Amino acid sequence: MASLPSKPGSELDTRGPSANAVAEVFTSFARLVAGERHRRIFWWMWGVETVLVLVINLLDSMSHIHIAALRNLTGPIWPPITDEFSSGVVVIALYPLVAHLAFLATPWDRRGGRFLLIHGPAAAAFSVVHVSLFILVRLMVYGLFGDLYEFGGVGAFVYELPRDLLVYGVSAGGVWAAMVLLQNAGPPASAAQPIFEIRDNARILRVPIADILAVRSAGNYVEFLLADGRRPLMRATLADTADQLGPHGLARTHRSWLVNKRRIAQIEPAGSGDFKLSLSGGVEAPLSRRFKGAIDEV
Repeated sequence: MASLPSKPGSELDTRGPSANAVAEVFTSFARLVAGERHRRIFWWMWGVETVLVLVINLLDSMSHIHIAALRNLTGPIWPPITDEFSSGVVVIALYPLVAHLAFLATPWDRRGGRFLLIHGPAAAAFSVVHVSLFILVRLMVYGLFGDLYEFGGVGAFVYELPRDLLVYGVSAGGVWAAMVLLQNAGPPASAAQPIFEIRDNARILRVPIADILAVRSAGNYVEFLLADGRRPLMRATLADTADQLGPHGLARTHRSWLVNKRRIAQIEPAGSGDFKLSLSGGVEAPLSRRFKGAIDEV
């Protein structure tokens, strides 16, 4: 029988909501680095955004130069090019942070208040940082040409704000769209029992997912608790494992545990709003009150 902490989730739950949100931001960064699915989405969407932003900047620069020529306004071409590309380069540089936040809070998250709590302030902060950085870049470039850049004060910032909110929304929306498309692009469900490959050092164990009772974090590894009593380890994060096994009925019940919902035999209180899950096969797992909604349908 697996040993459990005396108060599952108590360390996390004793902190305030803002502390939990900060911790989840760092977890999201780690998930993006380690999670194959998220990593693919991240690199593809960053590449798409980079190409789109640079093409738009080029077209806008050419448009400004063309309009100036039609009006017989003579002058160097570097100011419009600097103005457009300084903004675009900053948007591209800020994309990783936007992507992380998009992974962290999705529109289909049951906790709608958390979605607004994260993306509302983040979108406003994105605008402030974007404007501040492109002003800095323009000051530097204009200075190299012996000129002085003037932004325009509060009015110019108010002009930039809705544009930045749109950019933030499109950037995050691209991540969410890619997540949905990738989920729906998987192979059709087969009548055969789904198999999961556990890479335990040099060997690969092909295990029916129905025989995975639970998965728990073990440092840089995850430990699989199998129905036949085996406890193989695989070098992976729990978040990445949850991405792979979540569609097959394994749910996060604790910051360190995934549980096969079809294997839950009994749920009993464990104090402080937490619960203890008894799984078929004699395994016990914690259910933190923070993750209670994950098994509401059981």
